[in-house]
Amino acid sequence: MALLSIDRALELLLEPVSPKEEESVAVSLALGRILSAGVRAPCAYPHEANSAMDGYALAAGDGPWSVVGEAAAGKLFDRAVREHQAVRIFTGGVLPEGTDSVLIQENAHRQGEQLSSIAPLIKGQHVRAAGSDLREGDLLTAAGEPLTPSDLAALGGLGIQTVRCHRAPRVAIISTGDEVIPLGRSRQAGQVFNSNALFLEQAARQAGGAIIESLHLRDHRADVDRALDRITQQADLVLLSGGVSVGDHDHVGAALRARTDALMFYKVRMKPGKPVIAAQCGGCVVLGLPGNPASTMVSFELFARPVIRAMQGARRLHRTLYSAPCEASLPGGRQRHELLRAQLTHGRLSVHARQGSGDLSSLLGVNALVARPAHCDALPAGAPALYLALFGPDATQPPEAQWEKIA
Repeated sequence: MALLSIDRALELLLEPVSPKEEESVAVSLALGRILSAGVRAPCAYPHEANSAMDGYALAAGDGPWSVVGEAAAGKLFDRAVREHQAVRIFTGGVLPEGTDSVLIQENAHRQGEQLSSIAPLIKGQHVRAAGSDLREGDLLTAAGEPLTPSDLAALGGLGIQTVRCHRAPRVAIISTGDEVIPLGRSRQAGQVFNSNALFLEQAARQAGGAIIESLHLRDHRADVDRALDRITQQADLVLLSGGVSVGDHDHVGAALRARTDALMFYKVRMKPGKPVIAAQCGGCVVLGLPGNPASTMVSFELFARPVIRAMQGARRLHRTLYSAPCEASLPGGRQRHELLRAQLTHGRLSVHARQGSGDLSSLLGVNALVARPAHCDALPAGAPALYLALFGPDATQPPEAQWEKIA
């Protein structure tokens, strides 16, 4: 099977993926969840006209006024205010009946209960009118958007207790390899700790997945078969790490071919992460990711993360491409698209010195993947480089479409 472009592999991978069923989620538990239906304001806001400043509520006109009471936030002045009367009011206090303006305390001159203004008073000044911020029915947050802490604060401020979201996809993690051992075990020569499972569990959760199982398999075909038979009946997405190449101990590809009429794809024109394999097994998507740590990380970001987002109904699935000055020079592009682990600090990119797919150090502090398209020109030090940001808002277009548009 020929090497596919990144975007074509994503197209094949995402074509059968659809959002999971809807559920009601308490706003206190909805951080990062993706809305299945837009949320509209159930009422106008502010609910009542209130003061934007500390001062005196009164009817605009010529003073003086007589102070007849007080209105603090949450404590109403319970009768109408007559002409040439004023009520001491504090920020957030509801304007009493008969008042239309606030004389801020900086412009107020008060002697006993007598009040005058040292500056012109404009009708409506320092008043938050009822419904001036939001009208009933206004769209607050759209379907397909993830909820942020500030979104939730706004919804809660309107009394909204629950939202409708697509349920979190059920994700199973399978790591493979006779040499891989769990953290906490005493390491023998030739063994490596299972960093890939740790990364995949955390990254899948961060993307919105619900981890239902994480297990490790030795390099035995029968073990892979048994695990896939069972887990594909329970999970929406299975992420396999390792065993996807063509060595004598790599069984993932053969196991997947035995369970589907045709693979979605196998091998992508990228470095690291070329031997990515994808298949649809019943209602479950199975992604086999290369076993080297950097390959696992990069291929998760490009392929697994968009699947998890799509299963939640997200409108934007892909990491967003930007450009920023690169501290070091970079050679011209080669046969495959390269994605270099890098750190963006104060608007400048620093590419890790070591870019081997097995280099754990290349994962430290990474918040950007510098994109070097195949056959691109060399880049001098200080010149702008394209990078996929591993933070911030996502993009609607896949990576190659983004860099073709920018470049």
